[in-house]
Amino acid sequence: MLRKGFLAIATLLLAACAPARHAGITFSTWGSVDEIATLKPLLAQFEKENPDVPVTLVHIPDEYPHKLRLMAAGGALPDVMFLESQTLAGFAARGVFRDLRPQLAADPLLRKDDFYPAALTALSWQDALYAVPRDVSNLVIYYNRDMFDKDGVPYPKADWTYNGMVATAKRLTHGEKQFGIGFSPYPIYWLPYIWSEGGDVMDAAMTRSTLLEPATLSGLQRYHDLRHRWHVAPTEAQVGNARPSQLFAQGKVAMMIGGRWVVPGFRQKLAFNWDVAPFPHGKAGSVVDADASGWGIATRCKEPDKAWRLVRFLAAKPAITAFTTSGLIVPARKDVAVSPAFLQGKPASSRVFLNVLDTARPTLSPPAYDEILYDLIDNLPTAWNAEKPLIDVLRPLSQRIDRLLAEEHR
Repeated sequence: MLRKGFLAIATLLLAACAPARHAGITFSTWGSVDEIATLKPLLAQFEKENPDVPVTLVHIPDEYPHKLRLMAAGGALPDVMFLESQTLAGFAARGVFRDLRPQLAADPLLRKDDFYPAALTALSWQDALYAVPRDVSNLVIYYNRDMFDKDGVPYPKADWTYNGMVATAKRLTHGEKQFGIGFSPYPIYWLPYIWSEGGDVMDAAMTRSTLLEPATLSGLQRYHDLRHRWHVAPTEAQVGNARPSQLFAQGKVAMMIGGRWVVPGFRQKLAFNWDVAPFPHGKAGSVVDADASGWGIATRCKEPDKAWRLVRFLAAKPAITAFTTSGLIVPARKDVAVSPAFLQGKPASSRVFLNVLDTARPTLSPPAYDEILYDLIDNLPTAWNAEKPLIDVLRPLSQRIDRLLAEEHR
């Protein structure tokens, strides 16, 4: 199925590059039906304003990074691609994306200062900028205000701590009917616990694992304790594979860590009052991710000036405002982030998403990021489910990460 899917996409790209369409460009993206519904009118407007640049949209809803790798291997990347920061380095190391610093510096209609520095940093690799940002992704604590009110629990404050969060979660836990906070095995949700303790998965130079260092162990243990020491987060045996966002919507957990992407669904479906608060402070403060998504241009693109015109159009204020209105993203453009398009509507405390950028940081993402990520996803659940001691799971994981990183630096 994957090969058939690749062949279909490759056929579309080759057709788009045929002589009759040589003046146009191809543009790939992932995204839900709603996201594509927002995107298509923007592309139509771009073509109206730029009649010499027809755009062929290549929508790849599943396994997007993997399929881009197949295209890159076959020399058939789209001209313009929507990219995410975590998988950027693997492509950039192969030289398949253009450095967009010269275009951004020379363009009078788009300025570096239009964007949050965190978003630009996340989309850079070895000092080169490989995508112009649409959004900056980070995590906050979502909480059910009605549950807090019912149990007489104060709402989270900006300076709350891990211990304070545990105390709050205890008051909101009622047997197996209601838990204080959700739990997910995916790294995106437990990384803030280790960062806020001063730890990480690897060192800043991305040369060796730091999984066994005290700060990292402390953060991982804190996450593990939510289930197995404090019993304020549900176990897999209690809720199966239900995601924290599902349990939150069902009123089974009072808090969850999550990104902006859940807001459109919450606005439509949640019948209770809810809001957001910053991640709690650890020894190193309150530290969440500052990752990003944006638009890049292929090195082999034959119409780079036309491709840049599309990137510039999509990164301009009107287009970013359109992406923001649904509640889906934290806009990377400062002017849109402080506008009603982002700040109005639920959650009432949307400014929290902007405030946390002061201490947020990009996820360390070497070219081997995917292999490391899936190694963590595949192996850590045995610790999260208390099938093995955490340290026994981490030792072989740390050794494998060391090997992967060493291979990159040979």
